[in-house]
Amino acid sequence: MESSLQFNPKSKIVEHGYINVYSILNPKERRQLEYKRQYKKANQQWDETQEYLSKQFDKLCHINCIVLDAGCGNGNYIIDENRNNIKWAVGVDVSISATGKNICLDEIIETSLENLPFPDNTFDCVLSLWVFEHLENPQKVLDEIHRVLKPGGLLMFATPNKDYFLLKISSLINNSKIINNIVDSFYGRKPEDVFPTFYRANRLDDLKLLAKNYDNVELRLNFDPSYTSFNEWIYKLTCLSAKILPKLTHSHIIGLLRKK
Repeated sequence: MESSLQFNPKSKIVEHGYINVYSILNPKERRQLEYKRQYKKANQQWDETQEYLSKQFDKLCHINCIVLDAGCGNGNYIIDENRNNIKWAVGVDVSISATGKNICLDEIIETSLENLPFPDNTFDCVLSLWVFEHLENPQKVLDEIHRVLKPGGLLMFATPNKDYFLLKISSLINNSKIINNIVDSFYGRKPEDVFPTFYRANRLDDLKLLAKNYDNVELRLNFDPSYTSFNEWIYKLTCLSAKILPKLTHSHIIGLLRKK
């Protein structure tokens, strides 16, 4: 069953700086943000994952483009940052109840990503942030996104790197209650905000095979110091380890794929 909600623009809380803020952050989210900003000051060539994708969107997507947020959840930083360049932004999610705080879209539709309710060649850009790790059938989803993209349209996504050492450790624990308690304690995410994961599209080699119908604009790992930076000493150790063991310490995969 599909349902659609129409949204009117609302005022937003905006905190300007490197990585603008469009919502109220809890103290643990605030800690993560400050370590990202600190790392940026020391590493100007680096960009946080969503900040990087936002800049690429501004560079690669034309004014008045039509955008789909695939797995929209409660918001999308790229859309917030580039809203003036977007003519229409529609989001889809498997549950409307998971989108209650989303005010950046013109429309939200409840539907599966495996069966998008749009004609072929509809969108200039499809965005998907922190969604691929939840896909049971990523090939079907990537093919469906390919169908609704216009020729030459872009798929831009961010997803966890399955080889990141914290994910490897969590897979060994194999107890959802313990994992939920850890996530809540260290990152301020409640169990109701944590969704089932499958990690079937979360290695670079796997994504290259799954995206065979796309041209690879960019597909790479990206570092984020904030997951393990709980104080200054651990922050320094985190930064050092990133230089020595990038595959294990780079937590994100960034993807930019173009429809052939």
